[in-house]
Amino acid sequence: MNKGIGTSPLYPLFSELTRLETELWDALDGSLRKEHGLPMSRFEPMAVIDRLGACRVFDVASALAITVGGTSKLIDRIEKAGHCRRRNNPLDRRSSLIELTADGRMLLERARKTVEAELTLRLNPVLSQENTDELVDLLSRLRNASRLAAAEKPA
Repeated sequence: MNKGIGTSPLYPLFSELTRLETELWDALDGSLRKEHGLPMSRFEPMAVIDRLGACRVFDVASALAITVGGTSKLIDRIEKAGHCRRRNNPLDRRSSLIELTADGRMLLERARKTVEAELTLRLNPVLSQENTDELVDLLSRLRNASRLAAAEKPA
């Protein structure tokens, strides 16, 4: 019986991480849409803008590890909904700075409570605070190693 690709134990790790991310994203997205009319794809950039303060599209894209073009389209949608605004960047006339509106900050505050409740429901049965801290640290180190490997890989 074929049990799949016989490579290393790293692929099952990758597969489990991917499935967990998908399941969590879908659960959070469903709760956010139902309770706030806010998809996860808008919550994430809004949370980054809130954390960074006035920032550029590039800064949000970097924080989320997505393309600048995709981020710009997300920001357009968030701005059209009245949750953020762009203003001229006084240090670089080629770019603008993005900040949340008062409505955007209020929505984000309510949405964060929903996200926290959903994550608590799904993750707290398995993760203690110490486990959570260790896992965050390990995942951060893995992401850094992955970025370094990608930068060193020949084109």
